[in-house]
Amino acid sequence: MCDNRCQLFHRENYKKEEFLRMKWFLKNQQKLIDNLGITKATAQIKIKSIEKELPKKDEIEPKISKKYMPTWRPPSLDGSVNIDIMKPIEPEVRAILYEKGIESFICSDNYFRKRLQKLPEDRFYFPDCTNWLYGWRLNDYSLPPISKFGAKAVIQAQFYQRTASCLQRDPDWYRNCQTKNPKNFNDLLTY
Repeated sequence: MCDNRCQLFHRENYKKEEFLRMKWFLKNQQKLIDNLGITKATAQIKIKSIEKELPKKDEIEPKISKKYMPTWRPPSLDGSVNIDIMKPIEPEVRAILYEKGIESFICSDNYFRKRLQKLPEDRFYFPDCTNWLYGWRLNDYSLPPISKFGAKAVIQAQFYQRTASCLQRDPDWYRNCQTKNPKNFNDLLTY
């Protein structure tokens, strides 16, 4: 059920929408009159001519300098086929597993912490898990340019200057307003 307020609301919205449609029509009236005799076929011809003028996909420069992944793994020293999933582990990282005087579960925890500091692409030959594809070989992509007008750039430009304004002496013309016993009103306005 809609009361008086609800009906007024809907009436105002209807009038507002009607006003916006009329405003759009008046704004684009000349374009509509110019395109009145154009059929779909002529419109498609215009679109095709515009598409021919646009640069083709081959002419667009790629923004990614992606290096192709090798399809082989380095051979073992004895000449056999290497079917390992992981790249060889550094001796100093492997030595963490065999530290004497420390419990084995602590050694394994330290080993995994040290091993996980490297990226998966540095530990494995290929992305074996599908969730690695998102961050695999991010070094092939360049970072987006930093905005000069964002909040971070403005803060750096304003607050982290080489010449700190708080360390400089106030200029000679600067002094506080005189508020006690003014002789005339100009003394109040003097800085």
